[in-house]
Amino acid sequence: MVVILALLGIVGGVVFWVVRAHGTVKALEEVNRDTKGLQRRARSSLQDIFGTPLKRVRDVRLAAVILMIQIVRTGSPVTAAEKTKILEFMESPLDVESISAMFERAWRLTEARRPFSLVADELLPLLRDSLTEAERQQFIQMLSAVAGAHSPVSELQREAIVRLKRRFGGGSPALKASRAGDFER
Repeated sequence: MVVILALLGIVGGVVFWVVRAHGTVKALEEVNRDTKGLQRRARSSLQDIFGTPLKRVRDVRLAAVILMIQIVRTGSPVTAAEKTKILEFMESPLDVESISAMFERAWRLTEARRPFSLVADELLPLLRDSLTEAERQQFIQMLSAVAGAHSPVSELQREAIVRLKRRFGGGSPALKASRAGDFER
């Protein structure tokens, strides 16, 4: 009889702690759900103050490398042909001194399958302020060459490049004419 009472006491204690732990978890989930908006606002405020890693990029060459990597990482893993093309552009015309270090830094700032436009939008002010009209055109050509290094440029890549070209803006008649041609395709 004593053994049965002891077992019932142990089982009762276990049930009590399981029910109590379950109630605590539910309460924490409710607090988390109720404060989601505050958490987002706090994260947004911190990003406004300190900026995202991409917004802290100040080197236009690094920004160009980031976008060249992201244009190919958006759809699939980077192939050897695409990486070779990026490295060639880093050597000339970008004239990067420490190619491997910059490539690694740019790689860390990209993300597989992340939409190209999200990355480009954060770097666009730097590119717009730093590049001349001719350099912008050259950069668009570089992106197209990287995107087509392994296989034909995908529809997703082409649309991303067209969007970037549009977002670059500029009043050049040649740029506007090239934009008009892009929409007719």
